[in-house]
Amino acid sequence: MTNMPLPRSDETPPLHDCLRRYCRIQYGEVWEDPDGRHRIGCLDAASGRDVRRLMDGEKSALAAHDPPYNLVAFGKREIGDSIDWCRDWIANTETALDEDGSLYVWMGADQNAGFQPLPDFMITMRDTPFRPRSFLTVRNQRGYGTQKNWMAVRQELLY
Repeated sequence: MTNMPLPRSDETPPLHDCLRRYCRIQYGEVWEDPDGRHRIGCLDAASGRDVRRLMDGEKSALAAHDPPYNLVAFGKREIGDSIDWCRDWIANTETALDEDGSLYVWMGADQNAGFQPLPDFMITMRDTPFRPRSFLTVRNQRGYGTQKNWMAVRQELLY
């Protein structure tokens, strides 16, 4: 993606119009299945208001997050900005979970960038009420292209 970054859809009307027809809900909408067992929202996880709206007074037993690995897609953030954003959604996750709820976070570790954002994210988690239970790692996965094209980003699962 570094060689072909995606433009922001909200700043590129032709792309936005092309993608919009495939979207079932719009930003700000929450869909609930007819049995009331699932709620899906097109919302901002870093917005406390949006998370409260999605949770609708309920608490969850599990949160599973797979945040962007800070690769070039809509623009790369400085690591400090990325970690500040993580603090926001982690704080919102805490308020959405049951007292004994579990948090799983898939976090990237870019070996070409000092394994960021994983190290700073792990340090940030020390200042939260979440306590580590396990750390799983997945070896580098083959990327797109040739068999020699190995991704530099590892996949780490924090529980």
